[in-house]
Amino acid sequence: MRKVPLSVMRVVVSICLWCLLGFSLSAQGAYEAQRAERLVTVDMAVMQGPTGFSSVGLKRNGGELSADVFVEITAYPSPNEVIARLANGELDAAALPTNVAANLFNKGVKCKVAAVVGEGMLALISTDEGITEFNHLANRKISIPGAGSTPDQMTRIVTQAMGYNPDTDVQLDYSVAAPAQVAQMLIAGKADLAVLPEPFVSMVLKQNPKTRVLLDIQQLWSALTGLANYPMSVVVVSEAFVNTHPEAYRLFMDGLKSSVEWVNANPEAAGAMIEEAGILKAALAIPAIPRCNLVFRPAKEGKAAMQDYLRILYWFDYDSIGGAIPDDSFYLED
Repeated sequence: MRKVPLSVMRVVVSICLWCLLGFSLSAQGAYEAQRAERLVTVDMAVMQGPTGFSSVGLKRNGGELSADVFVEITAYPSPNEVIARLANGELDAAALPTNVAANLFNKGVKCKVAAVVGEGMLALISTDEGITEFNHLANRKISIPGAGSTPDQMTRIVTQAMGYNPDTDVQLDYSVAAPAQVAQMLIAGKADLAVLPEPFVSMVLKQNPKTRVLLDIQQLWSALTGLANYPMSVVVVSEAFVNTHPEAYRLFMDGLKSSVEWVNANPEAAGAMIEEAGILKAALAIPAIPRCNLVFRPAKEGKAAMQDYLRILYWFDYDSIGGAIPDDSFYLED
């Protein structure tokens, strides 16, 4: 038998190795392409402030819910940008005030409530030591962060419950829309009455020793309605996302529940993630988390409370929820 030269053997082996490597790379490329086809990224919007607290735990593990499902969270300063992106299909999910979600539904935006993630956390606070009774509120200016906002709606409800006409007997001031700025006005002594949510109530109480809580609005709400609290924040999901990626939706809901539990149990770690996500500074978020009433109630469980809340808002100002009480199709109950 003729002996094959060593140089020829080396060439043959090299060719075989290159073929095997090429096959391996080709197989790896095919796998990556198949995985990319399976990969689902859930694009979610949250608000800067406590509305976004409950969702931040979804960003643990880099937002990975499974090998093929990821969550990308973006924080926005106002609901307007979120509304526009939900309407044109750029978002799969969003954490929003409940009345904003109702407005979207009534405008025909194809989204549904998936869960309640936050209950009431508002307070009427004052830096004026002369206000000791509710009848001292007559003709006083009350700073409200945003016309049509939840603080605005609840202020109108509670002032009427105290015997005032909110349009004539008190002055509701909407000149400053951001709650952080309203809080700074109170701290600086440029305002002496305001309705604010957490964590801004705690911030003012800490930085201005003259500040007092005149009214825990949740307590008055409970006395007026017999309900323990009201659903202030919800997560909505687009119908297209639920219908196209049902398994990813289920993973997202499981992740959202876990997120709320984790944030409540780990305020310091959650506060760091809240700041990293651009939602709020950790120094403000950490002490406020225990008082922010973060919950997870799937739409089926929270539906009755949401319906009661929206009925009351409709009775006081039907425009605040878009002119109609949403029907059952507003709620995801699967």
